[in-house]
Amino acid sequence: MRNIWMLVAALCVATSAMAQSDTVSSAEATTPVEAVGSTESGYGKADGLMENGALARYHRSSLYSVLMSHSSFPYGSEIEQAFFSIPTPDKFNDHNLTVRSFESSARRMRKGKKAEAQNLQDIEAFIRANDVPRELVAKWFNRDLQTGGFDINLMLERGFYDASESDIALAVASGRGIQSVGDGGAELIGKTFLLVNDITYVDRGERSALVGEILRGIGGILSAASSSSSYEDLGNAAGDLAEEVDGFKVNITSYLYRLDWNPEVAETFWSQYWTVNPHVDPARYEAFNQSPLFRMIYVGSTTTSAANLSSRSFAQRPKNEQMLRVCARAVDKSIVELQRAYDEFKVNTPIERINADERTVEVAIGLKEGINKRSKFDVLMPVQNEDGTISYERVGRIEPIEGKIWDNRFGALEALEAGEESDEEGKEGNAALRYTTFRITDGARRIVPGCLIREETIRRDK
Repeated sequence: MRNIWMLVAALCVATSAMAQSDTVSSAEATTPVEAVGSTESGYGKADGLMENGALARYHRSSLYSVLMSHSSFPYGSEIEQAFFSIPTPDKFNDHNLTVRSFESSARRMRKGKKAEAQNLQDIEAFIRANDVPRELVAKWFNRDLQTGGFDINLMLERGFYDASESDIALAVASGRGIQSVGDGGAELIGKTFLLVNDITYVDRGERSALVGEILRGIGGILSAASSSSSYEDLGNAAGDLAEEVDGFKVNITSYLYRLDWNPEVAETFWSQYWTVNPHVDPARYEAFNQSPLFRMIYVGSTTTSAANLSSRSFAQRPKNEQMLRVCARAVDKSIVELQRAYDEFKVNTPIERINADERTVEVAIGLKEGINKRSKFDVLMPVQNEDGTISYERVGRIEPIEGKIWDNRFGALEALEAGEESDEEGKEGNAALRYTTFRITDGARRIVPGCLIREETIRRDK
């Protein structure tokens, strides 16, 4: 497409008396700065989390991802099929429920504030109809569909509890709940998110044909005005190039909700609803079923898109494969935008390795997580508090090295192996890598393998 618009610019320039353009490039200095202190300065604060000087485990947020379907829209069924094949991002725990989609009330494309309000009404109706907050809590405690009994196996797995079963039973019986043992993994329930994705198809092939006709028309007008056929030839060339571009894109608006799990909700759950097999308390069973306690809190939304542009001169993959790649990338981009807009949705990622130069590190994130040469990350050391909860202390900063950014987007490696030309976004990354290499800009002596990184908050003008 870039070549097309260069030709468009050339045609437009012909009608102007003069046009000037200056290009300025610069290279930013990246001299790393070491923090004062020894490499042992943070270890004691993460007792129980560190093994052999490295972080052995860390908590993930949990994600329930849902599609707002448009069955009557172009390629609505193909988008739905592709969505169900998209894996849960590995930086989240999979907390999907059985119901993964619901039908939008829209009968045509929606835009603007009125459209957003209607979409939110559809989502709220879906949440109520499927009792989503209660079902998310039930999944956390593996509620028995027949008896209503709970267990704590998933909590133990995701929270890395070291307490014995007897310790946990005693804590629950005393009314303190599981929060009083282990390392605070019960906090993870409050990090359970619902992500509703509204994905619609846009045909770029049809638009490219229209652009081609427009460019030919511009060339003809300029030729007539100047009595020279050169502009018409240029317009025809631009039109041919435009029509050679095929493909499509999807637009996606994602709406983010968080399960409201606060101390009051937790206390009520443990004291009034908790019951286990084989001695399920009927009163507690029914109290959980009828409780109005559980709810979802709306966090916000973001809108973006992903495209699949290719040339008709190359062999095309099946449409369902193309749709899967584009939808997966659209969802990933949407998650990145939500994380940049809302700190509570940000994820932590462990440093995989500190290189021999002690000035660079490798982390298993890349273009999929929105990494680019301007990204900046805080390096965090987990701090285990007296009550078992975990907080994080910043011990350094890192930034990616240009040319060493991993293209880990869906299908990127397969495209590389098939010899497909990289798209504009992919040119900043390399699908053959397995990590992104970062330069340490602060705290070199305090950063250890397994320390977590989190992207710095991006402040945007309102």
